[in-house]
Amino acid sequence: MHISRPLSVVIAACATVVLSATAAPAAGPLGIGWAVHPWTDTGLYSGPGLSTPQIGTAWTDDNVAGICQVNDNRGNRMVLGIERPGRDGVQWANTVGYIWDGHIRENTDHLPSCDGYGRGVHPRIDTGLYSGPGLSTPRIGTAWKDDDVAGICKINDNLGSRMVLGIERPGRNGSQWANTVGYIWDGHIREVTDSLPDCGTV
Repeated sequence: MHISRPLSVVIAACATVVLSATAAPAAGPLGIGWAVHPWTDTGLYSGPGLSTPQIGTAWTDDNVAGICQVNDNRGNRMVLGIERPGRDGVQWANTVGYIWDGHIRENTDHLPSCDGYGRGVHPRIDTGLYSGPGLSTPRIGTAWKDDDVAGICKINDNLGSRMVLGIERPGRNGSQWANTVGYIWDGHIREVTDSLPDCGTV
C-alpha cells in the first residue's frame, strides 16, 4: 500500500535518512501539498471534472504536489495538483490542474477538501488564469474583477514577478466552469499576498 507523505518530507529524504511526518501540508521554500504519483500519463484539467478543458499532462511516476480533493458532478474524486517537472518544448514546470484520483498511486483520503480551501483574494480587474507560473504560459481562463478567488500559494515567474495560484470560485454559464484553477499575476490582486505559502519548485 502506498501512503503519500508531505512534499517537504519526500524532498528532505534525498538529503537525510530520517523522515518525519507532519499533519499539515508543507509550507515554505519546498512548497505546499503532499507528493503523489500518477500510475499512468493522465490529464490535468482546468476545472474539477473530466469534461472540463485538458490543459496539461501529469506523466507516469512524476512528482505531483497533491493539494486538495473535490468531487466532480458525477461523484468522481479529483485532486488539485501541481505537476512539478516540465517537458522542454511541451509543458512548463509547475503546471497546475485537477487530476482524476483513479490515476494516482497513493490513497488521497487525507487530502483536505478544496471547498473553502485557501485565502480569499479579489482581482482589481478582469485578469488571466494561466496554466503555469508565468504570463507567457497558456491562458486557460479568467478571474473576473471583484470575484471570490481562493488564493492557494505564491511563486515568482522567470522574470521575478509574483504569481498567485488561485481557484476562481464563480463560473460563467457557457464560458467557464466554477472552481477553474490557474496562476494570476499578483499585480492584479487587491490584497497583499505576502502571507500566502510558497508554491514550491521541482
